[in-house]
Amino acid sequence: MTHQSHSLSVVLEQAKSSRDHAFVALESSRKFLEDAKYKLQSLQSFRCQYEERWHAQFKQAGGMEIMRCYQDFIARLSSAVAEQAIRVEQLHFECDNRRKDLILFESKLAAVQKLIDRREQEVFQVSVRKEQRDTDEMASRMIGNQKKADAPFWLTEQGNEFIQ
Repeated sequence: MTHQSHSLSVVLEQAKSSRDHAFVALESSRKFLEDAKYKLQSLQSFRCQYEERWHAQFKQAGGMEIMRCYQDFIARLSSAVAEQAIRVEQLHFECDNRRKDLILFESKLAAVQKLIDRREQEVFQVSVRKEQRDTDEMASRMIGNQKKADAPFWLTEQGNEFIQ
């Protein structure tokens, strides 16, 4: 293995590793996002159920103290819903960034792989050309030797040089 091909192999392994880490980060980000969406949905659902239950309760009877407790709890619950909605938005943003990172690392990996393929093709073509030259040279020698063997002795000498 040449130094250059070894270097490209190292770069390829690094690109694969970076891509794999980016994929793991994206999957982790997706999981956090799905969990956050589920929590937001649960909070929203609970708030709706709580409001419906207490609206029915207030139609029957209710004191001012109970009304204040209800309003405080709904305010805290609404705040929790708003905070969770912000968290979901942040996780959407983070997930999008992780997806972009993965695409970037996949394109880098593809570029390295394409370079390696191109280099391997170049090495193969050089090998084929060398083999063809060697074959042509051997055939040329064989034809020259055959001509010398078939020619009469007096035609093969001109001065001290032989015809090739």
